Amino acid sequence: MVVSARVRTPEVKERATERLDNIGLSVSDVMRIVPTRVAKEGALPAGLTVDVAARDAWSRAKVQEALDDPPRAYLMKKSSRISPGAAPRRGA
Repeated sequence: MVVSARVRTPEVKERATERLDNIGLSVSDVMRIVPTRVAKEGALPAGLTVDVAARDAWSRAKVQEALDDPPRAYLMKKSSRISPGAAPRRGA
């Protein structure tokens, strides 16, 4: 099997190459390992699948981080005083 892949972001390719080199692998090695494991095991290798709970926790943390951002928190507080529980109306 011949697989050709292009990483369009040079920075991503460089970081991946460096990190894989640290563990003794190349990008080509990974491109051979993943399809081989999928063929043998019938699924993505462990660690490449999505952990739904971890993803949800990350998403909630990012939303809370945005809400806690001082300028945003100030604006949210100010807008709730203007129109508690409702979005401001146009032209009002």
